[in-house]
Amino acid sequence: MNFRSIKFKIPAFFTLYLLILLIVGVFMVVDNVQNNALEEKLSKNSAISELVSKKIDLYLASALKEIETSTKYTVENLNKDYIYYEINRLVDNYDYFDLVFFTSTEGRMMYSKPYNPIAIEKNTYTDRDYYQHIMRYRESFISKLYISRVLGKPHFVVAAPVQKGEYIYGLMAGGIPLAEMKNVIIDSDVVFNGGIWVVDSFGSLIVNPYEELKTDEIVSMENNKININEKEYSLYEVLEKKITGTGLIERNNKTYYVSITHVDNADLAVLVEQEEQALLGEAFQVVNDMRGLVLILLGIGIVIALILSLGITKPIQNLVFLVRKWSEGDNRFDEVKIDSKSEIGELTETFKNITKDLDMKVEELRTSIKNENQIKQYLNNILMSAGSGIIVIDSKDEIVIFNREAEEISGYRGENLIGKKYDYFSNKIHINFKKFIENIEEKGDKLLERETVLINKNKQSIPCRIICSVIKNEEKNKIGYAFLINNIEVIKRLEEEIKREDRLNIVGEFSSSIIHDIGNPLAGLSNLLELYKSDIADKNEKEEILNLIEEEIEDLNSIVLNFLNFTKSKNQENIEVDICQIVNESVNILRSEMINSGIKVKIDQEKEKIYLNIDRRSIKQALINIIKNSIQAIKGEGYINIKINELKEAVKIIIQDTGVGIKEDEMKNIFEPFYTTKKDGTGLGLSTSYKYIRDNDGKIEINSKYGEGTEFIITIPKRRKK
Repeated sequence: MNFRSIKFKIPAFFTLYLLILLIVGVFMVVDNVQNNALEEKLSKNSAISELVSKKIDLYLASALKEIETSTKYTVENLNKDYIYYEINRLVDNYDYFDLVFFTSTEGRMMYSKPYNPIAIEKNTYTDRDYYQHIMRYRESFISKLYISRVLGKPHFVVAAPVQKGEYIYGLMAGGIPLAEMKNVIIDSDVVFNGGIWVVDSFGSLIVNPYEELKTDEIVSMENNKININEKEYSLYEVLEKKITGTGLIERNNKTYYVSITHVDNADLAVLVEQEEQALLGEAFQVVNDMRGLVLILLGIGIVIALILSLGITKPIQNLVFLVRKWSEGDNRFDEVKIDSKSEIGELTETFKNITKDLDMKVEELRTSIKNENQIKQYLNNILMSAGSGIIVIDSKDEIVIFNREAEEISGYRGENLIGKKYDYFSNKIHINFKKFIENIEEKGDKLLERETVLINKNKQSIPCRIICSVIKNEEKNKIGYAFLINNIEVIKRLEEEIKREDRLNIVGEFSSSIIHDIGNPLAGLSNLLELYKSDIADKNEKEEILNLIEEEIEDLNSIVLNFLNFTKSKNQENIEVDICQIVNESVNILRSEMINSGIKVKIDQEKEKIYLNIDRRSIKQALINIIKNSIQAIKGEGYINIKINELKEAVKIIIQDTGVGIKEDEMKNIFEPFYTTKKDGTGLGLSTSYKYIRDNDGKIEINSKYGEGTEFIITIPKRRKK
């Protein structure tokens, strides 16, 4: 026999496989049965422990109920004869008690049955826990185990207060002997090959399942170690903390499974134990009963394995023969009768279909590759022909796409840049692509848009709008960046034209206003000159006329200067300046005016110096106009607070005054040229400030509440847009 043949390997494999499965399965079943048997025994022991605990609880509750009932009658007939009557009734009619007694509030036993004169006359019971508990809490109590001073043997006491309202007269108590507790367990009809212990929280034995307890002393249970839920405790720790559960305990060189429960209303615990070997022996007996069944299953498994394997090998051999012929060019699959109900038949059918589908799939693959190449070429043509410059950078920081519009804007050929690091091109056009990428990564934005100036190959400055966006794959992983570059040179020219037209319109409006504003001072000057020339005015009057002429000339000069400032074209000198210094200079220029008006000013700046790239003159004039507006808005004494805060990419200047404020319907016109609410105002101060701040790429906001004051918020970027 060829041991490498499939005729041998498959039967051998199936036989071995089923044999292993059966053996493993049998062991798992045996182990499971054994564990279940052990768990069942332990669960039964826990149930026994719980049952005995409840029996003891009911027994003690019943005994305590009789004592409590007796106290209710006693308090209504509180005299010696009735107390004797109740004590005799309890002892004679109930088997619970070996002693019933009445104790006063001073802890002396006044009456008892059986009667012991020594115990009554010489002893007090203030040291007993039941006395202390009742005197303190005025409620019933079950004591720990004591040696009775009346009987001279161990028992524990159930006691209840004799009280009426809040006043307590004493307590009625009954002693329960240890023999009664053992009778409770016997009456529970519990039968199993183990032992039931009952102990109090101090380890004192109430019931010993293996021997009778001594009648003249208290015996304690050994403080052995108990392992519960893989944690080790001492027996007394379990009793003190009232830990329940099933664990292992070693005693007299033997290991016991012990189930522990606690009596609900007493400091007693029930321990149901069974020797480990006895429990395991019962579990093993279940396994021994299964041996015959296991052997039968093994035999059946081997026979089934042989039959199944032989049913597989023959069809496989036929399939191998057909595949070999097909590989030689002799396709005999059409000659074979296929059993489609079996997996081997399905496999044969599959091989038959493969020969027909293979050529079709190859042809489809060729067509798919051709179509994909056409789509790639089509998309590439779209990118190359786009009206915006497109530059794509891959994860290696290399340029992979550089379209024709990008070539047109930059003057560089894409074929000379593709495959090179992007910083090579970035340095040539003087645009920091790396900063675009860092800003996107830092802020977590999907794209970033900026206007800047590109230096092309011919050293020409081209104003551009650049949009940088992150490229991600289907798994949302970053694979590169795309830069969209638009030439906005024409747009910028149009914007300048619009600004010039707006300026001309404003000049037209201002011309109408200035003619009127100049006309009044000129008329005044003419009248004053006529008066000066006449002989009517004396020397003092002529001096006063000259002063008035000087004031009118200053008004004319102010009107002309405002006109020049407002219409001046945007031809600024942008330099690094200290904005804190400019603010202080602006305040100092107006300080005398503020002092004369009783206005106090406070400047709060985060740093001593904060630098901005701005036009110094225009920003200073804007600040002077705004501060002067605040001075004029304050009637009488007041305050102007100026704060200078440095932000990450800008500086914020806040000017607050305690002036009259601005009405809500006037807010929308406050920055309009020639709009003023003052009788002698030109309406150009705030509009000029607005223009200067906008010329420096800043913005100005205003908050005001009429009657309370106004706040101007000026935000200026640290770096000007190019």
